[in-house]
Amino acid sequence: MTRWCIALALLAEEPQVILGVLEELRHQDVDHQGLSRGVRAVFEKSGREWRPFPSSCADEECLKTITSQYPPTVTWAIAFSGQNLGHVTAATPKTFEFYSDIGIQTITSKGRIPTVGERSPAFGGWFRDPLLRPLIADSQPYYQDPDGWKPSHPSDRAAASLRAQFRKKFPTVTNCATPNDAEEKPWPYRDADLKIQKAYSSVHGWSVVVLVLDRYNCDFQGPGESFEDQWFAVSPQGDVRFIGHGMWLVDAGDYDNDGKSEVVFAIDRYNEGGYELFYDDFKGHAVFRFSYH
Repeated sequence: MTRWCIALALLAEEPQVILGVLEELRHQDVDHQGLSRGVRAVFEKSGREWRPFPSSCADEECLKTITSQYPPTVTWAIAFSGQNLGHVTAATPKTFEFYSDIGIQTITSKGRIPTVGERSPAFGGWFRDPLLRPLIADSQPYYQDPDGWKPSHPSDRAAASLRAQFRKKFPTVTNCATPNDAEEKPWPYRDADLKIQKAYSSVHGWSVVVLVLDRYNCDFQGPGESFEDQWFAVSPQGDVRFIGHGMWLVDAGDYDNDGKSEVVFAIDRYNEGGYELFYDDFKGHAVFRFSYH
C-alpha cells in the first residue's frame, strides 16, 4: 500500500469533529417568551482545516432550506477551561425562525444542562440581555487545553509593541473634548489613553491582548471602530499582529485532538454575532457570522 493510500485510510478512520457553542437564548417574539438553552453548530474539521457551517441568509426561504446543511442530531461534550462539564444531545430543527437562530439546535436530552457563573449583559450580544456564559460544545470528547491558556499581564516591552501596532492601525482618531461639543475633532491620543484591558497567554509563549481607547466623549453619535476593543496576537518572539475587533474570548482547547489548542472568540458587534476560531499558532482562521435582522 502506498503512503498516499495509508494516509487516506488513516484520515477515513478519524472521527468527524464538529464544534458548537452552548448558548442561552432570549425569545422576544409573540409566540415564544423567556429564556431557553440551545447548541449552535458553528465549525467542522475538514482535513487539516476548520470550516464554518453556512450562516448567511438573505431571506426567510433560506432559513427553511439551510438546515439541511447542518447535522441532524449531535451528542455534545460541554467544556470550559479544559474541563468536561457534561453532555447534552441536540437536534437541528426543520427551519430556523430568525436570522440570529442560524445553527441553533434544540436540546432533546433530559437532565441538568451545564452552567458556569451568573447571567451577565456581557454575554447578551447586540441586545445586551443578561444571559449565561456561552460554553464550548464538541461532538467528540476533546476538551483539554494542552497549551494552558490563562489570564496574564504583558511585559513593558510587549505593551510598547502593542501600542505601536495600535497606532499603526489607527494613526488618526477623532473625538470630542467634552460631551457638550458639537463636532468631533482630531484627537492626539496618549499612551495613557490606550488601555490594555485583558490579556491571556499560553505555556508556549503565545498571547492574545485586547486594547481599548479610553474614552469616547461625544454623545450625539456612536464611536467609530477605533474605540472598539482591538485584539492582537503576540508570538513567543514578540511579533505583534492584529487579529480582530468587537469580540471576546470564549475559551481555548484542543478541540480536534491534534495536540495543540484552538482559540475561540465570540463576535460582539453592531447587528452581528457569531464566532471566530484561530488555530495552528494563529496561521489558521475560520469565521461563523450571522446578523440579528
